[in-house]
Amino acid sequence: MNRVFVLLLSILFFSSCDSVTQKSGGKAVNPDGTLMQEGKDYVILKRFRVVDNQGFSQPVEVSSFLLPANWTVKSEVNWNATSKCLPEMLQASVQASSPDAAYELLVYPATQFDWSDDPIYLDAMQKGFVMHSCTAAQPQDAAGYISGTLAPFMRANVKSASIIESLQQQMDAGAMQMTQAARQGGNTAYNHKGSAAEGVLQFEDGKEGLAFCTLMQTLVSVPGAQGGMSTNTQCYVSMRVVIKYKPGNEPMARKIMSTFFSSARINPQWASGVQSYFAAVTRNAQDEGWKQIQISHQAQQEIGDNIIRSWESKNASEGSRASDTESFGQYLRGVDNWTDEGGNKVELTSGYSNAWSRGDGSYMLSNNPAFDPNTIAGETQSWSRLKQ
Repeated sequence: MNRVFVLLLSILFFSSCDSVTQKSGGKAVNPDGTLMQEGKDYVILKRFRVVDNQGFSQPVEVSSFLLPANWTVKSEVNWNATSKCLPEMLQASVQASSPDAAYELLVYPATQFDWSDDPIYLDAMQKGFVMHSCTAAQPQDAAGYISGTLAPFMRANVKSASIIESLQQQMDAGAMQMTQAARQGGNTAYNHKGSAAEGVLQFEDGKEGLAFCTLMQTLVSVPGAQGGMSTNTQCYVSMRVVIKYKPGNEPMARKIMSTFFSSARINPQWASGVQSYFAAVTRNAQDEGWKQIQISHQAQQEIGDNIIRSWESKNASEGSRASDTESFGQYLRGVDNWTDEGGNKVELTSGYSNAWSRGDGSYMLSNNPAFDPNTIAGETQSWSRLKQ
């Protein structure tokens, strides 16, 4: 999934308590006769969808998320069954851009890198002799990965990189759960350590940026090639997200991130199909160590999916969702809660006093209390007002 999500919410708030929306010649106009403009007087959030055209007998939706309706979004999903590194078998990419490219949101794919403190095994790994290993690189936590790997890859300088405490607690809980599951299965060789971090970046083109990363380490104690015990480490990076913006626009950038994370959904049917594929890979594996890596990867992937809000989480009870799937949205504090006529809740970009929805998953936001989205030219579906 070596690509990017690119987002923008460059919105000038419009508020006028005594103004009245009118319709002239089929178009919504302000009281002074000027036409209402999308992105200025109101913003429409559209649910965009990523589709897998390769992995199954017919196209299958992978995920969806809310972005402004006037943005350009491109996506691609590629399968590479010959890769020995599990995350590289499935690569998806999305690139979205605003009309003026004032903001860019880059979401990179999950990846993995491996290491061993046994020099003989490490040498074999680096030379490609270890059948199922990924790229050889020294273990890092999420903050270290932002500073040492992600930022250099993007040709950016790191102003700061630190652990996100609220998400760190979630990653710690997930790591403990995975370790306990291994213990219950009679396997004492495996331990797990999770981390989640945020970095502040400075790019060569003058733009600034925020980077977000979650990483889970699987540490395996094995007999060393020269006696004693050694540790092999697999570092699975489940989330790598960077948003670029012009200097001074960090507050809006955080709202963009919060809206994206709050609205992202993964199709459970597609996820089930992918899990079945990797289960078959596991069954065909020749060694138990590879099988354990698959089990660890699946658990790590589930943690990453929960953080970015899967459809499974959406269908779960409100109580079970709050601590897992709302972590990023709550941390970034860039969304407000709204409720539709059916009692369904949705989180939309904060800072607006009025919101509407329609049946195709789109939303409209405005600060004009008299604005009526049903007066906009070309609208064929009715908009229903939401309540806070």
